[in-house]
Amino acid sequence: MLYHQLTYVIVALLISSVLLLTVDTKIYAVNAMHREKKYARILGWVYLGLFLLLGLAQLFYL
Repeated sequence: MLYHQLTYVIVALLISSVLLLTVDTKIYAVNAMHREKKYARILGWVYLGLFLLLGLAQLFYL
């Protein structure tokens, strides 16, 4: 059960990070929202890092 929940979280992190780094940053750049663009990029990279960390942990330990 935990394996399937962790898989869902990993996929959600991947999708969220890709959307933040591609779509949201473009929207904020077009609307000249520089602070929001910066935070979207930071959060996107944090999500991507968590995706890699959890993905590798699931791959090797579960």
